[in-house]
Amino acid sequence: MPKTPEQIKKQQKQDAEQETAAIKAALPAVTNGNGTALAVPDNRTSVQAYLDEVAPASIVGRMIKFNKEGQFVCSDNDEAISEDTDFTALCDQTLIGWIKFNNDAPPDRVMGLLYDGFVMPGRDTLGDTDKSKWDLGLDGHPADPWQHHVYAVLQRGDTAELFTYTTSSITGRRAIGNLLRHYERMTRAYPDMFPVVKLKTGGFQHRDDRVGWVKTPVLAVVGRAPKDSAAKPDTSTKADLNDEIPF
Repeated sequence: MPKTPEQIKKQQKQDAEQETAAIKAALPAVTNGNGTALAVPDNRTSVQAYLDEVAPASIVGRMIKFNKEGQFVCSDNDEAISEDTDFTALCDQTLIGWIKFNNDAPPDRVMGLLYDGFVMPGRDTLGDTDKSKWDLGLDGHPADPWQHHVYAVLQRGDTAELFTYTTSSITGRRAIGNLLRHYERMTRAYPDMFPVVKLKTGGFQHRDDRVGWVKTPVLAVVGRAPKDSAAKPDTSTKADLNDEIPF
């Protein structure tokens, strides 16, 4: 006997549920570095779960870092990025979390998209809290194996090429945090816009005179661009200075 339309729909639904369960079961467990799985809510669709399996959220496009000389450079060739270059900051793609680099194994990651509901767990939930077992850092003191990382996705205005600025330093995280604070304020007036930034170098005088002037990364907001990535960024002075907020 041929199946009725209702039976076919029921079978398709069961097949889809089984497929989703199989995909989620195949995903690598998020661990705390000691082999203990962390309880991370999984509200993903089957498509999101599959993409996480084959292409985990991490670096988008080319990686950008702020080097020891106080310059933004591309990690693949150390080419300096001009301070005159405009980038649209795709703020809703900001990735945050913890990374533990292992000597003889892939790194452990507990990371997620900030604007996709990811809640960064506290450091004390990750294990590895015995400082006597930590390796020594460059300063000769025990270094925490878990590091707080933030990834900011940027799209170059003239070529639409994608980059990711990655940082675990205090000054780098603060630079991205300042950008996101601006984004939070901006969305009240322009919910369909992203900030446009230039990658600049700031700094401060260290309290220890032997250290001197310390260079720091700055994501300087110079305008805004529509969230439609195909649109040309508006970096005019009028756009940059128009901070009208509706109440």
